[in-house]
Amino acid sequence: MTSMQKRQALLSEYIQKKGEVRFAEICDLYPDVSSMTIRRDLEKLEQEGSIQRFRGGARSMDILTQLKEATYDLREAERTDSKRRIADKAADFLSESRSIYIDAGTTCVQLAKLVPDENIFVLTPAPYVALELVQNRVNVKVHLIGGQLNRDTLALSGSYSKSYVKNLNIDLAFIGASACSLKNGFSCGDYLEAELKKTIINKAQKVICMMDVSKLNSNMPYTFARPRDVDVLVTDHPLPESYKKMMQRSNTICL
Repeated sequence: MTSMQKRQALLSEYIQKKGEVRFAEICDLYPDVSSMTIRRDLEKLEQEGSIQRFRGGARSMDILTQLKEATYDLREAERTDSKRRIADKAADFLSESRSIYIDAGTTCVQLAKLVPDENIFVLTPAPYVALELVQNRVNVKVHLIGGQLNRDTLALSGSYSKSYVKNLNIDLAFIGASACSLKNGFSCGDYLEAELKKTIINKAQKVICMMDVSKLNSNMPYTFARPRDVDVLVTDHPLPESYKKMMQRSNTICL
């Protein structure tokens, strides 16, 4: 282990114990290390998923456990009517493309049920979405992204997933969001899934984000998109005025 790796390991352990640490305190711990190097250490630890940086410091992911996404089974039983309404509206865009990405998430399952049995290429990181798509459909070409399976969200992600996606052309991407705030945009609770969403958004010709309004005014650890990255936002109820204005400034269509 190099001296840098040892320092980062000790720094991670310190933040885990303290819960939340100010940047000045960290600099005091390492008087012989430049502030720029410490910032790089914190950036590395955040990329690894052990901490979350904020303005002026860093916090342990352990204190963000209350923000952890609920398991798939729990989410599947919540707000079913809202998810169906969102899926019904989003499904109007299905006829626009032959190459489609459907994200993981319970709302995405509702959308998958509405995909017509036509010559469509569908890419998904969710095994349960893939299973829904192959039922009673013989013309839809279903491609399941490989990678690491998140036991809570039942979604596949990771470096292999990103590499696979980079070789594909995507006309239309349906993306789910776990949270949205005026300050931090759209976010989710898993670093690898956030990175995959970013890759998909960069590849897609059009991005449609599906989210019920109960997720507004909340944050998850990892931002994957800002309003400017989303072409259409589909919700179950009208947005509050502050969110409408934010979307309008970004030319995001709200349905």
